[in-house]
Amino acid sequence: MCYYKNDNIVVLLNFKKEIIVMPKVKSEYLENRRNQILDAAFAVCKRKPAYDITMTDIVSETGMSQGGVYKYFNNIDLVLAALIDKSNLQGNYTEQIDEIMESGNPPDIILYNLFLVSQQYFSDMLISYNKILFELSTFFAYNPKRYERINRNVTTSSAFDYLIQCASAVMSAGAESGHFMPVMPVKEIMAFIIASFDGIIRDVTLSRCYSGKSVPEAGAAFHEKNLIQCLYMSTMSLLGRNQNEGRSI
Repeated sequence: MCYYKNDNIVVLLNFKKEIIVMPKVKSEYLENRRNQILDAAFAVCKRKPAYDITMTDIVSETGMSQGGVYKYFNNIDLVLAALIDKSNLQGNYTEQIDEIMESGNPPDIILYNLFLVSQQYFSDMLISYNKILFELSTFFAYNPKRYERINRNVTTSSAFDYLIQCASAVMSAGAESGHFMPVMPVKEIMAFIIASFDGIIRDVTLSRCYSGKSVPEAGAAFHEKNLIQCLYMSTMSLLGRNQNEGRSI
C-alpha cells in the first residue's frame, strides 16, 4: 500500500489499486481528545485519592472506548505525569516571577512581590490541583520507585519550586549587600519558609478538601492568604527588617 498526503487529506492506494481518501487528523483534534481524557482523570481524582485511580476509572469517565483512551495514555503513570504537567502550567506564574526578579527593585520589594505571587498561586491551586498534588506527594514519600516512574515523564517544572529558588537568591543577595540583617543564617530562614509553606498547604488542603476527625477543627483560621501574610511578616523579622516595614499582602 502506498499513500500521498498534504495538510488536509491522506490518499491511500491499496494493492487492488483502489483509491481511499481519508481526512487527515489535525493536531488540534488530537490535543482536544488528550485534554478530554485528562479532564476525566481530574474529575475522578476529585472523588478518589489520586494514587488509587485506575485506567478503568478514566475510560468509564470519558465514555470513550478503552482503545480510544489507550491510544493517548497506555498506563496510569502517564496520566498522572500529564496531570502534574497541567498543574505546573496553570497560570503564568513563571512569567510573573521573572518580571519581579528583573524589575530592578530593592530586595525587600522583590521579596514582598514574590509573597504576593505565592498567595495567588496557592489560592488558584486550592480550587484545582492541590488535592491531587497533596495526595501524590504523601504517596510518593512511601513509594519512591513509583515516584521515579511517574517523574521521568513529567516535562515541566513547578512554579512554586522556582519561586522558592528566587526568594532564596533575593535573600542571600540582600544579606550580602547589607540590605537585610538576618538574625539567623539565610539557609535556616529558607528551611523555615519551606516548612511553613508545607504546613499551610497541608492544613488548608485538609480543611477544604476532606472531612473527618483528622481534619483541623471547623472554625480554625486556616485561610491561605492570612497564613501567608503571617509567614511574610515572620520572614521580614528574621531578615532584620523593622516590623513596621512589613507590608500587608
